[in-house]
Amino acid sequence: MIKTKTNPGAWRKTAKSRLRFELAGLAFARQKGFSSEDYARYLWSSGAVGWMGKARPDTREYLRKEAEAFQRFYPEVSFELVEAGDERAELVFTGGCLGGWGKDRWALARQLHLAKEDVCAYCQEAFRVWAEQLGLSTQIGPKDDTTCRLLVLKH
Repeated sequence: MIKTKTNPGAWRKTAKSRLRFELAGLAFARQKGFSSEDYARYLWSSGAVGWMGKARPDTREYLRKEAEAFQRFYPEVSFELVEAGDERAELVFTGGCLGGWGKDRWALARQLHLAKEDVCAYCQEAFRVWAEQLGLSTQIGPKDDTTCRLLVLKH
């Protein structure tokens, strides 16, 4: 978790508000007849190179940058890097995921009339189109043990 000089409770509230904003946008798009993937492409199909600071990072650089963002924007989500090489890197979410956290991680999604599948499809496509801009490919989602994992591969 990132140490901040601000009130940790306020930081967590901000993170929850950010998630609510993102999921509310997804819910609105779904209500208007767009797929989760359509919305993800709309939001995430540009900007990755500027965010990363370079056009062709290796998988380790990319995943470390994502991990920093996860710590900042999702402070209640825990994860660990399990592999970090030039051609392949992997992160495992050990508590919660980017779609929710806490005792009932899907409560906010349900409040917005979204299914877990809506959120997961959005997340998968968002990572795919974001990483593609950097010459990388991603696979994100639950594995056999239902733990969500983010795998990054160099094209």
